[in-house]
Amino acid sequence: MSKDTQIVETVSGTWLRFPNGFKKFHCLVELPDQLSLNINTKSGCVHVHKKDSDDVFQYVGELYITANGNQLQCAVQAAPAKEVVETPTKQSDAS
Repeated sequence: MSKDTQIVETVSGTWLRFPNGFKKFHCLVELPDQLSLNINTKSGCVHVHKKDSDDVFQYVGELYITANGNQLQCAVQAAPAKEVVETPTKQSDAS
């Protein structure tokens, strides 16, 4: 078990692994296709996480759900893409 992760229980009683900075809201639900929803019932915000190759659920974005009369509105905000830092390749001076 990695020291930079934690395991958190979902509403169905299953345990999922998240980074240490993860904060569980009111309702954590696991979905098919390696997704989880962390629902804040006070704000209507839903954090979406996707399982990575190390079986850790990583934050990928948020949904904001509001009701306006009989209309539902949903706004989506994707997580910023992680920058990939490339190391310059050294060229040999040998001829």
